[in-house]
Amino acid sequence: MKEDKAWKRVKGLGLLKCKRCLSVKHFDVEEKVRILITGANGYLGERLVKTYQGKYEVFAATRENMDFTDEDKVKAAFADFRPEVVIHCGAISDVAACAMDASKSLEINVHGTQNLAKACRQQSARMVFCSSDQVYIESLTKENEAVFYLPHKEEERLKPLPVYGQHKLMAEQSCLHENPDSVILRLTLLYDMPDKAERERGKGMFGENLKTALENCLPHQVLKNTSRGITDCREVVANMEKAWSLPPGIYNFGSTGTGTVYDTVRKVFSLFGKEALVTSRGHREGGEERNLLMDTQKAEKEGILFRDTALGLYQYIKAVPFQKSAENK
Repeated sequence: MKEDKAWKRVKGLGLLKCKRCLSVKHFDVEEKVRILITGANGYLGERLVKTYQGKYEVFAATRENMDFTDEDKVKAAFADFRPEVVIHCGAISDVAACAMDASKSLEINVHGTQNLAKACRQQSARMVFCSSDQVYIESLTKENEAVFYLPHKEEERLKPLPVYGQHKLMAEQSCLHENPDSVILRLTLLYDMPDKAERERGKGMFGENLKTALENCLPHQVLKNTSRGITDCREVVANMEKAWSLPPGIYNFGSTGTGTVYDTVRKVFSLFGKEALVTSRGHREGGEERNLLMDTQKAEKEGILFRDTALGLYQYIKAVPFQKSAENK
């Protein structure tokens, strides 16, 4: 393929990137893409590493081999590995931990992201930043009550309440300032089949907890004042490759939902004839209503599809084989 001077070939990535408009063209891949994944020992990062090993050349970045809060260490790692794609999963994602130590959250969740975005710009690597639906947590007021329960769109003006949400929003802004070519993905709560360590920490156990309650006919309590999508992590992993070639910007990236998590769980349990097992655990401390539901039309227009939350959970519990196709929608 003869290249126009305005287009830069991104080796191994399967696309040409326009220097003027940042759009892309695809071409035949002849060599493995070099992918750097931060948070490689975390929930999403570890699954991405396992999926991509062998298929791509992967640098599984952890705090031990590349502390991304240290700009010099980031520069050294980039110079050595020369990544073409960077998937930034590393973060302090514990909302309570961020509130307790806001300075540490700022260093890791904001300044660390800024370091990576800057390095990606200097390396001409594609930056994919995993943000969070926590940026949508805000107070219910008279001014926003008419739209408060609608699914959120990417272009909204945001005033997140939790420190974690505030820092993720700051990280998004820093990322786009340092590297306008970045792709930012706002992820939901994730679940998958947990390994032993995840079971011990209670990490990503939402689907397993529902499955256990159903199998053993145990009462299951769910908060009534939170509305959000909850996504099978395998779908995030399956769709991540498409995210590399998205036009720059912010995307809601995960399962949609309707109503509260309580309503969703009751719907899932009703499909097994066990709706009566679901009980209300009341409201969160303080009683705030929370709506984290996301409008995913922007990603859908780019061919990125997720099952809705109830269907995904139902098929997970039923052990329906996961398939990487639009049929999951």
